[in-house]
Amino acid sequence: MLTFPPARWSSAASALCLIAVLSAAVVGCSKKPSSDEASASRKTLRLSMIPTTDPGKMARDAEPLVAYLEKQTGAKVVLTVPLNYAAVVEAFGADKVDVAFFGGFTYVQSHKRFGAQPLVQRERDQAFHSLFLTQADSPIASLADLKGRTFAFGDVNSTSGHLMPEYYLRQAAVDGDVIAKAIYTGGHDATALAVANKKVDAGALDEAVFQKLTKDGKVDASKLKVFYTTPPFFDYVWSARKGLDPALIDAFKKAMLALDPGDPQHKAVLDLLQATRYVPADDASYDKLREAATAAGLLR
Repeated sequence: MLTFPPARWSSAASALCLIAVLSAAVVGCSKKPSSDEASASRKTLRLSMIPTTDPGKMARDAEPLVAYLEKQTGAKVVLTVPLNYAAVVEAFGADKVDVAFFGGFTYVQSHKRFGAQPLVQRERDQAFHSLFLTQADSPIASLADLKGRTFAFGDVNSTSGHLMPEYYLRQAAVDGDVIAKAIYTGGHDATALAVANKKVDAGALDEAVFQKLTKDGKVDASKLKVFYTTPPFFDYVWSARKGLDPALIDAFKKAMLALDPGDPQHKAVLDLLQATRYVPADDASYDKLREAATAAGLLR
């Protein structure tokens, strides 16, 4: 049996312990964070969109957008689509949403109440229109023909489904009962279906939604006719909440402005958003909407 003198044993043990401690330290310093740890350290970007059509379907269909933004910004992207327009505005104001896809009117509301900052918009949003629909066999051919008829708007907070259609109805001096007795369907798709199914005589909705509904076969275009198209106005816009990290704002803007229809992956995102490209947005472009909303008593 081998033995060591006490002094030599103490020295050897100390050396071995020191080596073990240093080795552990080196291993600990060189250890890469797990995927879960890396994910937890990422910033989160909370997005929300007003429900222009079925909220659940919009959220499911938005997966390519979420994946693209996560790749481009490096942030974890969480997207929600509430049941109505007002819910997006309130969540935005409560700092539960970082970047929101607003209609022009909900943007104007959020800018006034919460300091929303316009970021980017589709090029088409700089000259948007509302369409007035009726049945293909209806005698309605102009705004004046709406007197005595039943009419439908979408959400009360919708730009193209309520605010601007009402504005142009008033500009045309259409009988006041058309507006006073109008129903609110809650969404553009619901308005189109209400007209197609003859629940109402006519209704107004977003041109882009109508194009998609007919393209996807959700409504039969042969059973409907557009009898009035509004003059152009500014509409949808992506906006950031006051106080959002400037780095996240910059990353989001760059990602959206970089979308290129020539890139197949980018085109999938653009098609989802019914866009050809994105351009910078500015607040002054929405002054006409402010005037319309104020005149209708909807903005104070």
